[in-house]
Amino acid sequence: MADKKEGISIIDKDCLVEGTLNVKGKLIVVGSLKGTLIGNTVVTAKGSRVDAPAKVREMIIGGEFEGDITVYESLRILSTGVFSGKIVCKSITLETGGKLNGRVKPLDSTEELSHTDTALAAGGVNPGLPKVEGDTEGTDPSKPD
Repeated sequence: MADKKEGISIIDKDCLVEGTLNVKGKLIVVGSLKGTLIGNTVVTAKGSRVDAPAKVREMIIGGEFEGDITVYESLRILSTGVFSGKIVCKSITLETGGKLNGRVKPLDSTEELSHTDTALAAGGVNPGLPKVEGDTEGTDPSKPD
C-alpha cells in the first residue's frame, strides 16, 4: 500500500471553484467555493466566500460560509466569520464578533459516521457512490474496476 500523506490544498484569492470537492488533508479557502464540500480539515480565511453543503471532520470559519454542514469533531467560527445555514456538530466555538445565523443541533450518536464512512469523508472519496461488498475503503471513482 502506498504511503498516505495528507497534504494541503488551497483555493487562493481571486480563484473560484465550482462543483463537488473531496479533500483528504487540509483545505484552506481564501477565494470562493460553490458546490459540495467533503473533507477532513477545512479552514476559510477572512474575505473568503463558501456556498456549499459540507461534511467535514473539523472546520474553522473566518470568512463567509452559507450552507448546511455536518462537522464530526469541532467547528470554530472566528471573530471574522459569518455563517448562515444549519449546523450539526459535536462541538462548536463562536468567538466574540463571529456571526451565526441558523440552527445548531448536536451530533447525535445515531448520526456519527462509522469507521468506514469516516475514512470516506476524510479520504476524499464521494460517499454518495455505491460501496462494493466487503470494501472497507469505499469506491474510488479514480480507480478502474
